[in-house]
Amino acid sequence: MGIGRAVAERLVAAGTVVIGVDRDEAALRSAAAAIGDGFRPISGDIAEWAAHERAADAAESMGTLRGWVNNAGIDWVGGAHEVDEGHIRHGMDVLLLGPMFGAAVAVRRMLATGGGSIVNISSIQGTAAFPRYLVYGSAKAGLIQTTRSIAVDYGPHGIRCNAVLPGTVETPMTYTTLPPDMNREDALRAEGALAPMGRVAQPSEIAEVVEFLLSDRASFVTGAQIVADGGAMARCYAYPSIDIEGAP
Repeated sequence: MGIGRAVAERLVAAGTVVIGVDRDEAALRSAAAAIGDGFRPISGDIAEWAAHERAADAAESMGTLRGWVNNAGIDWVGGAHEVDEGHIRHGMDVLLLGPMFGAAVAVRRMLATGGGSIVNISSIQGTAAFPRYLVYGSAKAGLIQTTRSIAVDYGPHGIRCNAVLPGTVETPMTYTTLPPDMNREDALRAEGALAPMGRVAQPSEIAEVVEFLLSDRASFVTGAQIVADGGAMARCYAYPSIDIEGAP
């Protein structure tokens, strides 16, 4: 849907065949119809190792597997006083274990074929805590460390691994978090106040970063955390913008 679909659209437009995995079959069909023949949908749950193996098999049936993106996510809210065992386990399955499964499968395949590039979609919540996001933030932090580990272990074998840390992005997942008593435009404007740029990102803006990291243009970039948050992490508080009226 959101970032994942934008990444697929961007890569297909550049001539890459994309295997897209999602447990939402309706969303897969919609994406396939819109993106075209370069997008090959596979129904599966990224929390299951077998789904990643099937995706890798499908990719290799089309050619050499050179790029892998771990992106699936859920908005998983709850402080330590609110969560239970099931909440923690399910959140970790989707937000951390699933991407780790995908990365491990990708590494095995890429070792056999001369290398490639893995991109993990983490979050600025992996480096700074947001209220009541215990599991989400912990998982995203773990994904950053997974990224570093793979970069260190497999750099000598031609495998690069990087993490993208978005801020707030206008996606269907974000829509579910907006205040129900506000219209979408006003709510997104309020969300955008987190960033000095004063707006939320579009999925296509994150896709641009992902495409770069997958490409040979990023041939010496590995183990990096690329922040795409409109400047949110550059400040400690959403201070009002300075008044520059009359400035030269």
